[in-house]
Amino acid sequence: MKRATIKNNVSITFLPNEKFKRNRINISFIMPNDKEKATMYAVLPTLMERGYEDYPDMCMFSKKLNQMYGASFSATTSVVGQNRVLRFTIQGIKNRYCINGEDLLAEMTDVLLGVIFRPCVENGGFISDWLEVEKVKLREEIEGEINDKRGYCVKMAQRKFFKDSKNGVERLGYLEEVDGINPVDLYSCYREMLAGSTVEIFVTAHQDDAITEKFAQAFADRNGRENTILPIEVMEKTDAETYCEAMDIVQGKVCLFYTSERKLTEEERYHMLVASAIYGGTASSRLFKNVREKQSLCYYCGAAYNGFTGSMRVDSGVEHQNCDKVVQAVQKELADLINGEITEKEIAETKLVLLNSLDAVQDGLHGLEAWYLNEAIRGTWTAPQQVKEKVQAVTEQNIKDVLSLLHLNVVYKLTK
Repeated sequence: MKRATIKNNVSITFLPNEKFKRNRINISFIMPNDKEKATMYAVLPTLMERGYEDYPDMCMFSKKLNQMYGASFSATTSVVGQNRVLRFTIQGIKNRYCINGEDLLAEMTDVLLGVIFRPCVENGGFISDWLEVEKVKLREEIEGEINDKRGYCVKMAQRKFFKDSKNGVERLGYLEEVDGINPVDLYSCYREMLAGSTVEIFVTAHQDDAITEKFAQAFADRNGRENTILPIEVMEKTDAETYCEAMDIVQGKVCLFYTSERKLTEEERYHMLVASAIYGGTASSRLFKNVREKQSLCYYCGAAYNGFTGSMRVDSGVEHQNCDKVVQAVQKELADLINGEITEKEIAETKLVLLNSLDAVQDGLHGLEAWYLNEAIRGTWTAPQQVKEKVQAVTEQNIKDVLSLLHLNVVYKLTK
C-alpha cells in the first residue's frame, strides 16, 4: 500500500493488485451525517450516475462504458458512524489486456472525474426531469423498506436506540422530505460536498504518477479545508426500554441494542471482534447453538458489534409466543459468557473463522478498498494481516472484559 496527500484533506492510496485482471478507482467524499441534508445526499449519487457533460444521457454513458471493454460505474451513499460517505467508483480491465494498447486506467480516471466535476446542469441546478425520476425511485425504496420485516425491525430499534444522534440519521433520508428536493438546492448541496468534505481516493492498481497528477489538478482549488470526519460517538446507557409494534406477519421479529458506554481502546477493538463472534457472529456461536438449536426458540439469531457506534445488535426471527423467551435467552447467553467458562476449543474455532474472513478481504477489489476506507475514517490504517495477529492474541479474560461493558438500552418487538 502506498499513500500520499495530494491536497488539503485529499489523499490518494494505491492498493496492491497483483492477482486481479481488473483495476478499480474509487473517490469517497466523507462529511458529517447531517439530518437536514440526508435526503438530498441519498438521491444525489443515483442522479449523478446517469451521465455527465460528455455523455449527457444514460444511453450514451452506458455505450461509453461498453466501449471501454465493459467498464462499470457506480455511485452510492452510506453511513459510517456519524459520517456520510458518497462513493464514486469505476472498474475495468488492466491496460495489458486492451487489444489496441489503450491506456484504459487513464481513460477510467477521466470518466470518473468527469462525472464528479462536470455533471449535467440546467438553469443553475441539476436537470429537473432526471431529478423527478430519481425522487420517485427513492420514494419507492423508502416505502418498500417495510416489506423486509427483519430489516424494518432492526431499523425501528435503531431509531429508538440512537434517537437524535448523528449515528442514527437514515441512509436513505426521510420520506416527507423527498418531494421538497429541487434541482437548485440539490446542486448547492453537491457543491458543498465538493468543497467541504474529506476526500479519500483509492486506486487498486500499480502506482501511476500520471494518474496522481490528474487527481491533483482536479482538486487544485481546495485550499484551507479542515478535516470533516467526525469521531466515534457512543450512546450513554439508559434503563432498558421495550417497544412492541403490532403487525400481521407470519414470523415475529425481535431486535436488541446494547451500548458499550464508551469508545473501545484499539486493543479492545480486537477483543470485541472475537467476543461478538463467539456470542452471535458464527454458525457455532452461543446464540446459534443454544437459543436456536438447543432450545428451538427462533429461526435465526445473530449478533454484530459496530465499532463506529459502540453498539451491539442482536436480532432474531421467532414464533410470536416466544418473543419474550428469546429476549431472556439472549440476555442469559451474554451473562453466561461473562460469568462462566469459555473453552479453548470454542475460542480457537471462532478465531479460525475470523482469520479466514480476514484472508478473504484481499480476495476482491471491493473488499480491499472498503477495508481501507473504514480504516481511513477510523484513522488507524491497520492492515488485515495485522488484525490477524491481534485476533490470535485474544484471551478468554479479554473476551469477558469487553462483553461486560455492554448494557441493554432497547428491545424492539414486531409481533401480532
